[in-house]
Amino acid sequence: MNTVLEIRDLCKTYIVNKRQNNVLRNVSFSVNDGEMTGVMGPSGSGKSTLLYTVSGMDKMTAGDVFFNGKNLSGMHENELAKMRLEDMGFIFQQMYMMKNLSVLDNIILPAVKSSKKKESNKAIEQRGRELMKRLGIAEIAENDINEVSGGQLQRACICRSIINDPKIIFRCG
Repeated sequence: MNTVLEIRDLCKTYIVNKRQNNVLRNVSFSVNDGEMTGVMGPSGSGKSTLLYTVSGMDKMTAGDVFFNGKNLSGMHENELAKMRLEDMGFIFQQMYMMKNLSVLDNIILPAVKSSKKKESNKAIEQRGRELMKRLGIAEIAENDINEVSGGQLQRACICRSIINDPKIIFRCG
C-alpha cells in the first residue's frame, strides 16, 4: 500500500505567558492510500492542533510530516498552500464559505483556482453539480449560503472538499 501521510516524532509547543504548553509530544503514525484514520480525545487534547500541523497550516516545533513523500517542514508557505488546495480536502466544524458566492460557486472555487486545472470552467461547474446531485443538494446550487440549512451547507462543504480529487481528506470537529 502507498503511504499518503507519515508523521514522525511530531511536536508542537505553544508559549503562553512565558510558559510552555506541549500540545503534541512525539506523535508518530501513518495513513495509507484508501485507509480511514480517526483521532479521538477530550476537548483541548490537541486534535485540531494535530490537523493544522500535519496539513501545514501551522508550523511544527519538531519532527517530520511527509505527505506523498514530500517533507512539509522544508516547504515554503506558497508551496504548502498549493498542496492544500490541490491534494488535500478539508471539512471543518465551522463551515467556511464565501458569503458573496452561491453554494455551487463555493463548491467549485478550489477547482477553478487550481493550477493543475485541465478542464474548462463549464466542465468544472458540471462536475460540481454532479457532486451536489450525489449528495442530495442539487436544488440549492444557485442559493446564497445563508438561504440553506446547516445540513445542506455541511454537504456542500463535503462537495467542496472532494472537487479536486484530493489524496487525503481531513475532517475536523
